[in-house]
Amino acid sequence: MRTWPLALLVAIALPRCKGSPDETPWCSLARPPAAPDAGVARTWWRDAKPIVDARCGRCHGAQGIAPFTLARPSDFASRIGEVRRSIEDGTMPPYLAAPCCTPYQLGIGLAPAERATLLDWLAQGTPEGDPRDAPDASTPRAGGLSRTDVSLRMPEEYLPAPPPGSTDDNRCFVMQWPLDRGGYITGLDVAPGAREVVHHLVVGALTGDDAAVAEQRDREDPLPGFSCNGGFGGVRNVTLLGGSLLGGDFPSGLGHRIEPGARILLNIHYSTAHHGAMFDRTEVRFKVDSAARGFESVSLVNPAWLVADAMRVPAGEADATFFYQFRPTVSTGGQRVWLWNVTAHMHEFATRQRVMIVRADGRRECLLEIPRWRFGWEQPYWFATPKVLEPDDELYIECHFDNTAANQPVRGATPRDIAWGGNNQDMCAAFVAFAREAP
Repeated sequence: MRTWPLALLVAIALPRCKGSPDETPWCSLARPPAAPDAGVARTWWRDAKPIVDARCGRCHGAQGIAPFTLARPSDFASRIGEVRRSIEDGTMPPYLAAPCCTPYQLGIGLAPAERATLLDWLAQGTPEGDPRDAPDASTPRAGGLSRTDVSLRMPEEYLPAPPPGSTDDNRCFVMQWPLDRGGYITGLDVAPGAREVVHHLVVGALTGDDAAVAEQRDREDPLPGFSCNGGFGGVRNVTLLGGSLLGGDFPSGLGHRIEPGARILLNIHYSTAHHGAMFDRTEVRFKVDSAARGFESVSLVNPAWLVADAMRVPAGEADATFFYQFRPTVSTGGQRVWLWNVTAHMHEFATRQRVMIVRADGRRECLLEIPRWRFGWEQPYWFATPKVLEPDDELYIECHFDNTAANQPVRGATPRDIAWGGNNQDMCAAFVAFAREAP
C-alpha cells in the first residue's frame, strides 16, 4: 500500500466535503417496521426453533460469545421481557444493516416475518409444541469457521488502562504467524478473553520493516502490546484481514495472502464504561487454504478529519453530520474492481451511517445503511452479488453523531466537544473489500 503525505491528502480531501450531504433519501428511514402478525398459534419446535438456530445460536449457543444461552423454551421464558424488548427495538440480533439498501449474504438479521413469528410465540407464553412438527431441515446457521487451521492467542494478559477522563483503551498486540509456507487466510473468528470489555477489534498482517517497527513498539512499551490510538499506532502498510467479533469463512473463495514470517497485529478497542477494567487474553482462529481469490480493502475516510479538531462535534449537538465523496484510485489504481463487503466503523456518539457508490453518470447505488448504530457490533456486510466499481465511479460516506446529555458513553457525564482524536473521540469511517479479479 503506497503511503501519501498527509498534507497532500488533506489538500485533496477538503474540496470533496463542502456543501450539503447527498440528497438521496435513506430507504431505512422511510419504511416503518412491520407489525407482528398476531393471532396465529406458534410453537417452539415448528416456528421458533428454526429461527433461533439460524439467527441466535451463533452467539447464544453453548460456545457463543453471549453471556447466556437461548437453546430451550425455558431459556426464553426466564428472560421473556428482555428478549421481547430486544426484538421489538431491533437491537437483537446485532445485525445493523438495513435490508432495503441491498441484499446481503451470511446475515443474521431478522426478516419482518421472522420477527413477527418470534414476538407471537413470546406473547403466547413460549409453548413448546410437538417435536414431530419441526421442519425437516433448519435454515443453516450463519457464521463460524468450517474448520480451524491456526489459533493465535495474545502473548500475555492485558488489563485495560484508559487515559484519565476516558473509558476507552486502544491497544495493539503482535503475534508471529506460525506456518512455514505461504497460503491464503480464507476465514477468521474471534474468541474474546473478556467479552465485557472487548468492544471490537481489527486483525491485520505485517511483513518486513513494518513488522519490525511493530515489534520494536511492543518491546519499548512496559505493558503488554503498545498504544494504538488513532489507528495502528504509527505502524504502516497493515493488510486488513478482518474487523468483527462475529467471524466466519470468507465467501466465494476469497482470501488474503499470508507469507511465512508474517506477523499478525491485533488492534483491540477496550471499553471499561460498563464493567470496569478486566484482564483479557483474546484468541483469533484462522482458516487457511493454499489457493484463493485475493482481495484487498479501501478505507472510506476523509484525511482532513484526522487533523486537529476538523471533525468536531460540539457539546449538545443532537445531529452533527459529516460526509465525504472521493474516487479511490490510490487503492484501485484507477482500474475496474469488484466490491465484496463493507464494514462501518464509528464509536459511541454515532447514531447512523450510510455508504454509496456515486456512478459517473450521477446514479446512486446503496452499499450500506445503518439507521441505528450500536457501538461494539462492528462486522462486515457481504453483498449477495459483488458490485462493479468503474474507474470514474466514486464512493460516498455519511455519518451522524449525537453529543447531547442523553447520549453520553458514561451515564450522567456532562457533554463536551469531541473530535476524531483525544480522550473523548469518535470516528467516521468504513472499509470496503474489493477484488481485482472478476467473480
